[in-house]
Amino acid sequence: MLDSSVIDRFRPTARDLLATWSALPRRDGVPARADFDPMAVHQILPVVSLVERITEGEWRVRLAGTEIERRWGRPLTGLAYTDIMTPAAAASTLCEFEAICGQPCGSWSVRHLELSSGRRLDIETLRLPLRAADGSVSLILSCGGEVTGRFLHEADQCREVLTVIEQEFLDIGAGTPEWVCAPWPTGGPYKQSDF
Repeated sequence: MLDSSVIDRFRPTARDLLATWSALPRRDGVPARADFDPMAVHQILPVVSLVERITEGEWRVRLAGTEIERRWGRPLTGLAYTDIMTPAAAASTLCEFEAICGQPCGSWSVRHLELSSGRRLDIETLRLPLRAADGSVSLILSCGGEVTGRFLHEADQCREVLTVIEQEFLDIGAGTPEWVCAPWPTGGPYKQSDF
């Protein structure tokens, strides 16, 4: 189940989302979206998002918090991930999404971003699976808080995800994939045993 050595490194935003998600009723280890009340995490809603698998390999932002949209400098709701990220970052992220819903498992990562202003920041991201109304595991509940703990106060469009500093899958009862979706060091997904 959840590895306490990873959870111990969570910042408060990720801890809040995990606690709320963990308290939800589950079917085969995964809660239903209908059971998640966004007001249960009202204090972190600006950095919460919901991503939905539309078809194999196509993921769209269903909802994005105000801080996430401010960070990216534009509305994200309805956009495909391949439209908002560089090809390398999108490949890594889509691999992660498929693992989260396919295993199912959670994912925790720290990503280094560069904003148009030249400002660089690290974002801690926690992603957890949810069941859609049809019962499929095709939704991902996510939070993305700045490691510095500061919020931006004006739009500063994200230029690109520079690198995934660290990424770990979290066992929620069905195990974890044998690969890592970070683009480092080989430029694509790699098995953890490759090191």
